[in-house]
Amino acid sequence: MEAFFGNWKLVSSENFEEYMRTIGWAEEVVQIGNIVTPVLSIYQDGEKLVMKLKTSVFSSEKSFVLGEEFDEHFAGQKYRSVINLDDGKLVQTQKWDGKMTVQTRKIQDGKMILTLSYKDTVAVRTYEKMAD
Repeated sequence: MEAFFGNWKLVSSENFEEYMRTIGWAEEVVQIGNIVTPVLSIYQDGEKLVMKLKTSVFSSEKSFVLGEEFDEHFAGQKYRSVINLDDGKLVQTQKWDGKMTVQTRKIQDGKMILTLSYKDTVAVRTYEKMAD
């Protein structure tokens, strides 16, 4: 789990625009999501893990315990989520309005690879760890 801790900056993104449209985000959110370069911070706070996403336009934060469901809000939508550590990967399942998406984070060659899947649409976003 410790390999995920730190600050990560987005360095590449594949098919994210299509993913955002497919899950039903508003067009203005899609446009913003396409141009911002987020920094994702992951750390432990007591028993909980925290993920903070910061951009020049918006920020969000989620605090959770592995394996326990929690509510989160993002891009104007409320989700019911659970995040598990599975074979060294952080696997998040988000559910809303009868829909479900899976986000998998793994460390590969010193980078964090985020794969987002909804139905047949898959996006891949690659983050590099920033110096402390």
